Amino acid sequence: DKVKIDMDRVLLNEDGSRMVFEKHPIKLIEKSKGILKNYLVGIKRKTNGANIWLLISGFPILDEKGNITETVLSFVDITERKLMETELIKAKELAESANKAKTDFLANMSHEIRTPLNGIIGFTHLLMESNLKKKQAEYMATVNESANLLMHIVNDVLDFSKIESGKLELNIEEVNLFKLTNHVIDLFKHQAEKKKLELTLHIDKKVPHYVLADYVRLKQILVNLLSNAVKFTTFGEIRLELSEIDESDKEWSTIQFSVKDTGVGIKEGNNEKIFKSFMQEDNSTNRKFGGTGLGLTISNQLLGLMESKLELISQFGEGSDFFFSIKFRKIKHVKSIKSELAIASIIEVTVPEIILIDKKVLIVEDNKINMLLTKKLVNSIIFNCTIIEAADGNEAVEKYIEAEPDLVLMDIQMPNKNGYEAVKEIRKLKNATIIPIIALTAGIMSGDREKCIEAGMNDYLPKPVIRADLEQMITKWMVK
Repeated sequence: DKVKIDMDRVLLNEDGSRMVFEKHPIKLIEKSKGILKNYLVGIKRKTNGANIWLLISGFPILDEKGNITETVLSFVDITERKLMETELIKAKELAESANKAKTDFLANMSHEIRTPLNGIIGFTHLLMESNLKKKQAEYMATVNESANLLMHIVNDVLDFSKIESGKLELNIEEVNLFKLTNHVIDLFKHQAEKKKLELTLHIDKKVPHYVLADYVRLKQILVNLLSNAVKFTTFGEIRLELSEIDESDKEWSTIQFSVKDTGVGIKEGNNEKIFKSFMQEDNSTNRKFGGTGLGLTISNQLLGLMESKLELISQFGEGSDFFFSIKFRKIKHVKSIKSELAIASIIEVTVPEIILIDKKVLIVEDNKINMLLTKKLVNSIIFNCTIIEAADGNEAVEKYIEAEPDLVLMDIQMPNKNGYEAVKEIRKLKNATIIPIIALTAGIMSGDREKCIEAGMNDYLPKPVIRADLEQMITKWMVK
């Protein structure tokens, strides 16, 4: 009779849905004539509607003919544990939702900030190349430097967000360590000379020329460290050193990178603090030197992806030594210097400037300042160029049909119809599959490039758009 009462109750599956009669524990035991272990069942209370959760175990007692004469059941009440699990799942979903909202917010803010910065950096760069008076050139250089600094801060925050959400991945490729480190040093020569600092590079003879690494991220780490060294050093020298610390493996090389300076140094006890997010040695650091307090954190997190970490030896008032070690796979460079020169000479001969004349270019951009900037840049690259303007995706499709351009420069985030949708429509038009379409976008979040290619674009150029980069991109797709 008691079994009948249990059978009549509303039993629940783990997801809260009503359990079908065939799945009731007693029915399962009757069907299998075997043991049932830790079977999760919910029971709906009739009084207050709250659910009870039980772990049921049971077995049948059989007679000589194998028929069930009795079923024995036992249960453990796990209602509290189940409620706790439910709360944890809710908290996890809430955290994931909040993290997605933060990522979306940062992506949108990145676009909103980078869009006007594209205009500031682009036009100041053009003005700096014009015939300005000395004082005007100085003012313009200051504006350009300030805009680039702001862009650097935006990139820092975005990088931090991407690393934190696990969306940043390394792009492993062939890297010339000698070329990379010399380029990094060249970036800071002017700043070092202005402060009368000696900036040197020392590479041990045992360090291999070519390794497999992420060029952009390795450069970013070194730039961060050298930037800090120049910022916090008022006299003396800054030295970037590369040395091989393990040469026992023929295929792999462990290389130590070290940035030594004779700057202000770090107070004892602050060594850990400076590696924390948004933290600097003390409040006066930001007031005096600026920055987000993210540079070292991002560098350390990037090194974590490379199975390394940033280390520090510093003496307050005498200088610092930031160093890290990475294990790289050594490779032999396939192209010889002779073949590279031969390729360069062939390109020079087979790419006459006359190809970039009398072309029709459709520029799709909803921001008036960026439209004006892009027009100026395109006109400086393509002689006697006809430019067609479109302010959104719908207009882009219409203007494409009317003009049949030779090239399309497409913004992504636009009202009415975005760049992805516009390109998909354009690619369906007659003879539109071979026309190069290049994305010019302020979006630089993880996967943005892939989305552009998937939508049917040929290439991707992030804002702020620099003339040299745009010229290289246009030449790449229009010179055949």
